Amino acid sequence: MLSFWASLRRLGFWASFGNGVVTDAGPASCTQFGAPMTDDLFDPRLTEQKNPRTSDIDLADALEIVDLINAEDASVPGAVHAERESIAEAIAIAVECFKRGGRLIYVGAGTSGRLGVLDATECPPTFGSEPEMVQGIIAGGPQALTRSQEGAEDRTEDGVVAMDGAQVGPDDFVFGIATSSTTPYVRAALARAAERGARTGFLCCTEPGAETRELVDVCIVPLTGPEVVAGSTRMKAGTATKLVLNTLTTGAMIRLGKVYGNLMVDLQAWSEKLIDRSARIMVAATGCSHEEALPFIEKAGGSVKLAVVMKRAGLSRELAALYLAESDGFARRALELAEAADTSGQPFALYPAAPPDEGSIELVRSALLGVSDALAELTNGVPNEQLRARPSEETWCAKEHVEHLIVWDEIFFGRVTAILSRDDPVIADRDVEAENRGISRSGARDAPIEDLVRRFREGRNAAVNLVAGAPAEDWARAGRHEVYGSISVYQILRCTIWHDHRHLEAVRRLVTE
Repeated sequence: MLSFWASLRRLGFWASFGNGVVTDAGPASCTQFGAPMTDDLFDPRLTEQKNPRTSDIDLADALEIVDLINAEDASVPGAVHAERESIAEAIAIAVECFKRGGRLIYVGAGTSGRLGVLDATECPPTFGSEPEMVQGIIAGGPQALTRSQEGAEDRTEDGVVAMDGAQVGPDDFVFGIATSSTTPYVRAALARAAERGARTGFLCCTEPGAETRELVDVCIVPLTGPEVVAGSTRMKAGTATKLVLNTLTTGAMIRLGKVYGNLMVDLQAWSEKLIDRSARIMVAATGCSHEEALPFIEKAGGSVKLAVVMKRAGLSRELAALYLAESDGFARRALELAEAADTSGQPFALYPAAPPDEGSIELVRSALLGVSDALAELTNGVPNEQLRARPSEETWCAKEHVEHLIVWDEIFFGRVTAILSRDDPVIADRDVEAENRGISRSGARDAPIEDLVRRFREGRNAAVNLVAGAPAEDWARAGRHEVYGSISVYQILRCTIWHDHRHLEAVRRLVTE
């Protein structure tokens, strides 16, 4: 008889006797022994109801159990997909909060809480995020991760205390997880988080009701249906929870620029496996050899993303970091910006008028001051004849490139001085051809390279000291260029760094080829 039932199950049908008719409605009752078994567990929550498709699972063998569970699990992705718009809304909220320096805080009990903690824990090694950026709070505390604390989910006061203890505020996104939708601890935590001004979200697998939907900013409700074992929400509901949380944090991290293509370029190499993965990502992203990859990542301070931009665009660490900062951390955008800098006829408009963050000011300062040492290192020990040799009469030798950098500083830092000392000064356009002829006739070819580098260093140091102590708002001060319109101090300095890079590369080619 069991093989007959098994055959019907594999065909997707279920039988009920009583009137001798085989139907697909499932057995309404079992009267073989004693009182009939009913499908009604007298609970309106979808996750607590009895599943008619698995009513006879206790009669199944191991393979049949696998098939039944797998058939139920197959419905989960569709239930999650049905909530795609709400999940996308949650991603947008998380990104908005992250950009303001806020956090994503999961709150749950039991399986839901454990899955929240799991997802939060996996973000730092995968995306290089700070541990505080995504957090998981579980009813019953850390001990509930390894030992069930079922009573903890009923203590509403603990949910309130958890939000106060985490000091949630307007920059945070508190995301409650309760597959049955009714967990008191989670509901209390969400209510308290809303009182404290936080953005809120809720994930459940049964209709939560209008009151709950109105409480939160976004509600995600994948209706996975009754479980294989009635009420065991660690199964389909738990699977749906994992899928949603995976999508939420992965989507948010992608929107923050923590991948290049589909490569996790912001991962933290904290183990041998991740160190090897870092190298393989570097190889895949840049085409370099495996032997080159790790030294390049080390040169980038351990950042795979920074190493990718440095390698692909041929940039210094500081310049690559600036392009990333100006591209909201997106490697692809940074590479596009670096390419545009070499081809655009708008040398200033490529860059923001103000530093994108406080760290960018230090990067600018470091990049500007580092050129002197780079020139000294490149030219040290190079024969004078090589330093003064021109590839052609229309091009400069290495010494003339240094002379050009000296002249550039006099002009461009003169512009900075004018902007800092006057409101909206008019900035005259350059006569580039006349400047270039002047360099060729300057006699720099006959000057000792040490003198040229010294002159450049002294002028550059004085120029950087001019802006180093200026408040951040002064970096956004602007003048009116005759050709390019409004240009700010930051844009002038960024254009100078790009210009430095081009001429350093020209000197490098002249002394190494």
